[in-house]
Amino acid sequence: MPKGTISILGLGAMGSAIADRLRGTGYDTTVWNRTPARTEPHRAAGSNVAATVAEAAAASDIVFVVLLDHASVREHLEPVAAELKGKVVVNLTTTTPNEARDTAAWAAEQGLTYLDGAIMAVPAMIGTPASLLLYSGDENAYAIAKTALETLGTAEFEGADAGLASLKDMALLTAMYAMFGGVLQAVAMMRTVGAPAAQTARDIVAWLGAVVPLAELTVAVVDGGDYDAGAGQSVDFTRAAVASLITAAREQGTGADFLEPLMKHLDERAATGRGNADWVSVIEQLKITA
Repeated sequence: MPKGTISILGLGAMGSAIADRLRGTGYDTTVWNRTPARTEPHRAAGSNVAATVAEAAAASDIVFVVLLDHASVREHLEPVAAELKGKVVVNLTTTTPNEARDTAAWAAEQGLTYLDGAIMAVPAMIGTPASLLLYSGDENAYAIAKTALETLGTAEFEGADAGLASLKDMALLTAMYAMFGGVLQAVAMMRTVGAPAAQTARDIVAWLGAVVPLAELTVAVVDGGDYDAGAGQSVDFTRAAVASLITAAREQGTGADFLEPLMKHLDERAATGRGNADWVSVIEQLKITA
């Protein structure tokens, strides 16, 4: 007997991986895609195929939305609001926090049970211990869908604010891209002396593996906001260190584009008499002022 009925709207790489996992773990799945040809492998594997979004919405108790972007979510959900009533709608499309809140507000106006989600995984990771999915919004929706959500990976409920899952997702991805920007900077510097990128990457993994666990200790002073009381590295010390890194990069004939924004913020702190403060106080430079 099937565990339950779930429809999946969108069969790109991620939507297909989700459909495969749900079907493989015993759910009765119905799939829909704008390009019908993408549904055929799922039909062959045992999924039902809906000709329209409305048909897919009517077929299941839970509807997963895995589309291109915020605009496509609204484009496809708005015409089928009536069919979605009484269902749990789980939006796993990548959106910004405010876009997630916008869709949640629309869903509330329609009387829909809506949950927003963010996927911290690539398609191949779905259903494995490495897969993490974040959810926020209607806690009742999360409770109803939780068993199905947990088949996709570790499920974390972030809170009632529908934008929280997306915010955490994008904050963590920001850290990732900033880290890989540093990886590229290091590779650029080392390739000037013929070092293979793969070897530099191995060196980086070994080094960062030792220092990343220090992240929590490094930022501990931020929550208190008393940057002068910390025992961490000062702005002035860090300015000198980063200046040396920039000089070294330029001496090797590479740009220092990934380092210069940090230097700019350190300079701003020093210029306002905060050279002795903990260097992580540069976080205050990231505030948007009216």
